[in-house]
Amino acid sequence: MKSFAICFLLLTVVSCATLFAMKYILWAMFKWGGGGAIGLALVFTGIYVGSFFAVTKKCTRHEQYVPHTVLKWIWVLGFVQLIVLGAFYHLLPQFFPAIIADFFFA
Repeated sequence: MKSFAICFLLLTVVSCATLFAMKYILWAMFKWGGGGAIGLALVFTGIYVGSFFAVTKKCTRHEQYVPHTVLKWIWVLGFVQLIVLGAFYHLLPQFFPAIIADFFFA
């Protein structure tokens, strides 16, 4: 049960981090244009990948061990979340969830 709680907490943190990253990438796009948004996206991608390796190393030494496959799936789901929301925003804006749009553009 503790392992499930840790996995759920990690999934929540990763999902919130990706949503905030997407919000600031959109902010950079509106403020600085595409070049600034791409630069910020690359910085956030580096942080995202680096945090995966940091958490992976920390979880192997921790007594509440979370398997590497679970950690990989959590980070893959966060990346898929960005891809799906980005596709909704750019390709199908009529299907972009209103509650998330309020968060991004508030």
